[in-house]
Amino acid sequence: MAEVRLRPMTADEYDAWREQSVRGYAAEIATSRDLDPESAAAQSAGEFAELLPDGLASANMHLWTAVVDDEAVGIGWIELRRRASGLSAWIYDISVDADHRGRGLGRGLLDALHAAARDLGATSMALNVFGDNRTAIRIYETSGYAVTAQQMRREL
Repeated sequence: MAEVRLRPMTADEYDAWREQSVRGYAAEIATSRDLDPESAAAQSAGEFAELLPDGLASANMHLWTAVVDDEAVGIGWIELRRRASGLSAWIYDISVDADHRGRGLGRGLLDALHAAARDLGATSMALNVFGDNRTAIRIYETSGYAVTAQQMRREL
């Protein structure tokens, strides 16, 4: 597996990523929160605006482009949070571009995020994963993550 490196996301990359991510997140929450498409789109846009009010310069947010052999292959976004146990990193987004999947780069990107968070002083890392994303769940479980909360739903 090739080594995944992180570099700061550029303004152009950020603009393209944010537009795509707001749409993608809206689709995810439409399903997971049982929202109509318009409500999901509005909620997604609102959450991004709240989390990233100053774009790349938003406080405690770190957005990177994942690179292999000088080629952009994905992105990583974390927030540093002060917790009772110390500084923790929260993964908001980790993604390998579709044409680069299936080569172990997801795990490499996760490892690179772990290293970057440690370098920033974090002693733990947490995330949320949608229940239907079995590939991501498997990567997280085999990387040492444990379930700390779980939401479930049943049709009646």
